[in-house]
Amino acid sequence: MERIREHKAALVNQRLDIQNPDIIRPDVINSWLRSYNNGMDPYFYIYGPVLDKYAFQERQHRKDLLLKAADPYICQMEAMLTDAIILLSDEEGAMLRVIEGNDSLRRQNERFNLVPGSVWNESTVGTCAHCISLVQGTPMQICGPEHYFEKYEEISCSSAPILDVNYNLAGSLSVVTSSFSKQSAQSLGLVVSMAWAIQNQFQLALENELFYLTLQATDDALIVVNKNGIITKANLAAQQMFYHMTQSLIGNRIEMLLGEQPLIRSVIESGRAVNDAGIIIDQLHQKLQIRSVQPLNDHAGNNFGCIITVKKIDRLSRPKIVESTPKTPETRFGFEDIKGNSPGMQKAIELARRFAGSDANILLQGESGTGKEMFAQAIHRYSRPEGPFIAVNCAAIPENLIESELFGYEGGAFTGAERRGRVGKLELANGGTLFLDEIADMPLQLQPVLLRVLEERKLMRLGGTRYIPVNFRLITATNQNLHELVERGLFRSDLYYRLKVLRIDIPPLRERAADIVELAQFFIGSIADKQGIPRPKLSDQAALCLLNYHWPGNVRELENAIQYAINVCSSGVIQPQDLPEEITFGVDFAALAKNDAVSDTASNLSLKEIERIMIARALEQTNNNISEAASLLGMSRSTLYRKIKEYDLLKN
Repeated sequence: MERIREHKAALVNQRLDIQNPDIIRPDVINSWLRSYNNGMDPYFYIYGPVLDKYAFQERQHRKDLLLKAADPYICQMEAMLTDAIILLSDEEGAMLRVIEGNDSLRRQNERFNLVPGSVWNESTVGTCAHCISLVQGTPMQICGPEHYFEKYEEISCSSAPILDVNYNLAGSLSVVTSSFSKQSAQSLGLVVSMAWAIQNQFQLALENELFYLTLQATDDALIVVNKNGIITKANLAAQQMFYHMTQSLIGNRIEMLLGEQPLIRSVIESGRAVNDAGIIIDQLHQKLQIRSVQPLNDHAGNNFGCIITVKKIDRLSRPKIVESTPKTPETRFGFEDIKGNSPGMQKAIELARRFAGSDANILLQGESGTGKEMFAQAIHRYSRPEGPFIAVNCAAIPENLIESELFGYEGGAFTGAERRGRVGKLELANGGTLFLDEIADMPLQLQPVLLRVLEERKLMRLGGTRYIPVNFRLITATNQNLHELVERGLFRSDLYYRLKVLRIDIPPLRERAADIVELAQFFIGSIADKQGIPRPKLSDQAALCLLNYHWPGNVRELENAIQYAINVCSSGVIQPQDLPEEITFGVDFAALAKNDAVSDTASNLSLKEIERIMIARALEQTNNNISEAASLLGMSRSTLYRKIKEYDLLKN
């Protein structure tokens, strides 16, 4: 041990001949040199950096598959090693798990500042087994003075790398013991075997995820069946193709979707692929073609089922469900009713259409008045049109009543309860969609009850003694930042992650300038028709007032403004004076009427003329900053450049 210390001192004094490492292993010498070249003094210890709370949470989220694979094995190690610290890090040395064996080790840990989120690599803590393992990708054990920093001489460290499916470094598993502990001698073998087991589970999880992503990467329907013909996986295209037959494909026999197909059984039994099957299937509402059937064989040739590729080649009598499904009092809106051509709105609509084919929970995020319930109703009509649509505003129900409103109650469950009891909203939504608006206002004590229902798919009424199975599609909506509420302890993190499986951000109207005039004209038509009066025109000056307003109440405020204007307007043309006062506050009507860009007739500008004025105003407001103007207009930079050229703007 003393000889090792002498060599380290010689290194610091630049007297070490690394060609003759003597009793020190080359791996240790090379790590010492790297640490020395990083400007580290082995006798002056500097704590390594620690990730802040949000960076650590992001790192944990990114390494979720690794953590899920490792945690069961770390628990086993914790039971086996009573005198050790167990560490799991990512490939950069950030500690994801720090398990302290006893109080003595906990005190030692405090000296090293070895905590979850601390970053240990050669550039921060010098030579140790964990750091060398990350650099070389091999198992390593470092004892006592072999560590670069003198402060670590009392510990022994064993570490082994964990690799991903491409054999790139994904992390490392380490065990730290006292240099004099009996467990230090056996720790390397244990770490290597456990790291290998974690790696196998991690790679399996990665392969499953990659397989799932591969399934989703095509517009064709891909269906995976096992040897018995039971569907085990299906991509989103397959779920949308067969949604009229079943809400969930998983667990059903393939014959239910495609009928008896001897080809599928033949591929499973023979293990030979058929790439150009060309089998046509006429169904009531669509014509399909089985394009290929690929066997699922392992490396030894054992068959586990097959992957079937199905393509839709024709639409027969059945129109799109969003157009054919009757609008009930529960659902008045379909996707065709959601207006907006701005990029942000088009993205939200496209995501909603895609997500409608899945049974996963959807979180709608958007300010008040952006149309979250319209999206919820449209998704319901696309995915579960035969079932009920039950909407609940969590902010509108008194806190002492919301539990009975959601879960129902048995007769006599509490004072004032109906004698025969009442069915709750969750039970009423069975077979359909439950829409929980303002989910951020759900009482904290009620959140774990909802979480359990989502996990177990059953509920018990207040005062009840039996569980009732439920099957509904959950859509939630909020105008608040749920992640921030989780950080403040006002919303449960486990429920948050359960709700936001699929998230859709609905942009506010101020970011949808290109949609404002179109929406205004739509509301003019619908409101006037409902009142049985002629449709008034929208003057150019009034249109500019609408474009210049910031719309804190979003689409709902615009609809109310048009309703007001129609009832105030007396000339058949909506003028700025007919709009609500807050929209025209500060507007110089005389100057507006004389504006060269605006006609003083009531003939209405074309949409292209309106667009030209919008772009010119945006450029003026942003001092010709293309990026800011594009963001203000809700269009891409390339689109804005093209329109500037088209309208001959910025000539000077």
